[in-house]
Amino acid sequence: MNGTTLQIRGYHCDAYGHVNNARYLELLEEARWVFLEPALKDKFFDTRNLLFVVVNINISYKRQLVPTQVVEIVITDVTYNNKSVVMRQTITDKNTKELASEALVTFVLLNSKTGKPETISEEIIAKLNQLTDMKNA
Repeated sequence: MNGTTLQIRGYHCDAYGHVNNARYLELLEEARWVFLEPALKDKFFDTRNLLFVVVNINISYKRQLVPTQVVEIVITDVTYNNKSVVMRQTITDKNTKELASEALVTFVLLNSKTGKPETISEEIIAKLNQLTDMKNA
């Protein structure tokens, strides 16, 4: 699988010398932006007046991350509900393949004009599946 590869930097770390729990959320967010980038570039969501809004993140921490460590963040197991999408994200050490954390991220698509959640249509599912296939090729 091809995920988003990031190197842990000193500024990611806290006084204990490892990545602070809140920074994991930022790493996961960076990977979601990379995941969505092809659709953002072609304005898929803009032309449909859709905004991504995270409404829940459930994260489990397995191993610490430290400076200079290279990690891979992968999105898998995307499930679709009527008005929400849930994706699993994992952070693993790129070299050892050890799992550092895993998260279930739930988001809704809001209509940018009304602020109300949109139903997850077949068109949206097809686009997100296409993005998943591109990242996992």
